Amino acid sequence: MKKMSLILLTVCVCLMFTGVVAAQQGNLVVWVAASQAEGQNLIQAFNKHYPNINVDMIRAGSGELLTRLMAEQPKPGGDVIVGIAREAFEGNIELFTAYKTKNDSEIPVGLKDEVEVPKYYGFSMPLQAFMINTTVLAPEDYPKTWKDLALPKYKGKIILANPALSGSAYSQVFQMYTLYGFDFIKEVVPNVTFVTSSSMVPESVARGEYAIGITGEYNIASQIDAGTPVIAIYPEEGTGARFDATGIIKNGPNLENAKLFMDFMTTKEAYEIVLNTSSRRTVHPEVPAPGALPPLKEIPLMKYDEIEAAKLREELSLKVSDLIQ
Repeated sequence: MKKMSLILLTVCVCLMFTGVVAAQQGNLVVWVAASQAEGQNLIQAFNKHYPNINVDMIRAGSGELLTRLMAEQPKPGGDVIVGIAREAFEGNIELFTAYKTKNDSEIPVGLKDEVEVPKYYGFSMPLQAFMINTTVLAPEDYPKTWKDLALPKYKGKIILANPALSGSAYSQVFQMYTLYGFDFIKEVVPNVTFVTSSSMVPESVARGEYAIGITGEYNIASQIDAGTPVIAIYPEEGTGARFDATGIIKNGPNLENAKLFMDFMTTKEAYEIVLNTSSRRTVHPEVPAPGALPPLKEIPLMKYDEIEAAKLREELSLKVSDLIQ
């Protein structure tokens, strides 16, 4: 009897070990909407932990990857998708598999799928801020809130990209709309010069042509690093907590390895790779901000409703365009 029990115990241990080994070898297909360098560096680091897993990376834009994902149903060729916008996940949530990673507690609420077992986890954060040229505007005149942008004293001093031509500019307008409605936007527009490209905003403020620009904070960080006399101000009402994310593709061929990859992607190590590769802010609270920017915990954030933003994009952009003309 004792001999039989020992044999059964040995068999159970062997089966458990075999399962662990099986999950640490084989294949994994990662679809990457982030940069080529980010994808390569993340996969290289993952392979240091799991050298027996053969990882193939497919790099394409998020729109192309989503089109491919829908076309390949019900048996997609990918296992994990990296770096697509949260609204893309929410709009296609049925195409992803829920998995609670080992590091779930390290990712703040609001920066991952807001259910008990998430289908996606935040990757990086394209936060918007006020870029102020400190040689053009005195400290006592710095805008502190979104509402300040409508003050008459800022007429001709603010530059924004046209929201009909720029995704980041649309997110800025949508945040104003969320807080104060379209009547407020009508008050802001007379103070603003609208340009065709979002890259023109930080460049123009850096040259001192405008005192205030609304732009992605990473643009401000790069100008500060270059020695330009500019600072970032985050509006007191909050800047939209927008993020792109990573998740497991439903019915992908290598589910267990996909889970291992998601565990890795929610580690501090992975988020540090994103920071060091692209100077982008990540969702991990212990990973420092890029350059001279403040840590995430010091920035006032507001909920950004990506689904509502997507629904209103054409209508709101056209209404703003009508005001500009």
